[in-house]
Amino acid sequence: MYLHKIIPDDEYRNRQKRQFEKDAYFVHDLIWRLVSRSKSQKRDFLYRVEYDAYKNVEYLLLLATHIIPSTEAMEVVVSALYNPQISEGQFLRFKLRANPIIKRKENDKQKEYGLIIDAKHQLKKNNLQCGEDYSLDELVQEKGMNWLERKGQQHGFSVKNWDVAIGNDKEYTISSKEKKNFLIRTLDFEGKLIVTDVDLFLKALKNGIGPAKAFGCGLLSIAKI
Repeated sequence: MYLHKIIPDDEYRNRQKRQFEKDAYFVHDLIWRLVSRSKSQKRDFLYRVEYDAYKNVEYLLLLATHIIPSTEAMEVVVSALYNPQISEGQFLRFKLRANPIIKRKENDKQKEYGLIIDAKHQLKKNNLQCGEDYSLDELVQEKGMNWLERKGQQHGFSVKNWDVAIGNDKEYTISSKEKKNFLIRTLDFEGKLIVTDVDLFLKALKNGIGPAKAFGCGLLSIAKI
């Protein structure tokens, strides 16, 4: 695997500004065109769009099985072979953009709901209102941490509430000609974790965490402390 930093030039970034901001399928298609080697290729990459303080696209972080060359509109900076040396008990800085979902069985059918949308519905069932009885920030932090802690148990790490900031509660409509439109709702998790199972953690680095990986979610990036 190779970690790439893809930097669009100013002209391309400005010309495609709206698509980068609003159209997750545009970015999905852009990445596929960069990494594609054949029509039958299955997804073997993870990526995340990074924004500056003004919410403009700064660069794209891409983890792929082979080296992606620069293009006329995009400079690509590639790491050496991505092979992190991890040990149990190690503390790491991390960042993850995820599409957290809740699965519920209703009328004998399994249904999926966005984590925060579902939490708002559950508040309503208990005659509580988000914004009055519960602030949105409190809801995002509490439900987001519960979700991240469950994922940590599955993927070989643990986190503490005071070590993690959660934000960017954002909704995207995915539109394509081949499939019915659908929504994804993202949260950004950033902070400190501790590795509890090296094998599971390395698999998470390679394979990602949670759904919507083809649309910029799931890439767990790390740095030494």
